[in-house]
Amino acid sequence: MGRLGETLRRKQRSEGGRLGFGTPARERRRALLLGALGGGAEEAAAALAAGADFAIVSAPDAESAVEAARGVEGLLGADVASLAAGSAPALREAGLDFVIADPQASAADVAGGEPGLVLAADEAWEEARLRALATLGLDAALVRAPVGALTLARRISLTRVAMLCGAPLLVAVEPDAASADLTALRDGGAGGVVVPAGTSADALARLIERIETVPPRKRARRRDEDGIALVPAARGADGDGERDDDD
Repeated sequence: MGRLGETLRRKQRSEGGRLGFGTPARERRRALLLGALGGGAEEAAAALAAGADFAIVSAPDAESAVEAARGVEGLLGADVASLAAGSAPALREAGLDFVIADPQASAADVAGGEPGLVLAADEAWEEARLRALATLGLDAALVRAPVGALTLARRISLTRVAMLCGAPLLVAVEPDAASADLTALRDGGAGGVVVPAGTSADALARLIERIETVPPRKRARRRDEDGIALVPAARGADGDGERDDDD
C-alpha cells in the first residue's frame, strides 16, 4: 500500500478523535483530502504548491509517466492509459506513489502493491462486484464521473460504493463544489475529492477554504438510551467502529 492509502486510512481511523502530533497540520484541519487530476509535471507541481494533498499526472504509458514525474516533489500518482508488464519498478523509482487503473487493465500489470493501486470504479456495478474490490488491496477506489450539484440520488449511489468497495473512496468534483455538497460527500463515506485538469491555483485555494469548513465526521453512537442498536455512518476500508459485545 502506498502513502495515499495510508493517509486516507489514517484520516478514517482518526475521525471523532484527535490526530497525533506527527500528522501534518493541513491534514488535521481537512475532513477530505484534495487531489488534482490530469496534466503534466508543471501542472502537478503547481497544484501541490497551491495546497493539494496529492496530484496525478496523465500519461499514455509508463515511460511517459516516469518522464512526467521527474522533478515533482510531493505525493504523486499517475493516470496511465496503457500499463506494460514489468513497468511497476520504474514507476516506483520515479517517485510515483500510486497508479490509477481501469478495470480492463491486465491484473499482472498492477499486481504487487508498489506503486499503490487506485481503481476507477463504476457506480452501476452490482453489489458482488463492488464487494470483490476488497480483495485487491487498493489504496482507494475512484469515481471519475464528476459531482456538480449533488442530488440525493447521486449521494445514495456514492454512499453505496463507499459502503461496499472495501477501500477509501475518492470522488471527482468540480472546482466550485459547494461546502454543503462536500460535507454530504464526507458524510456518505468519501475520503477525498479530485478536481479536473486545468483547475487554476485560485480555484484550488477557494476549494481548500470550503473543504476546511467541513467538520470531521462524528463517530456514530452504537446504542440509544433505550438500548436500540444504531447503524453507524458509512465508512470506507479499515473503519474502526466499535463492535457490539452482545454476540
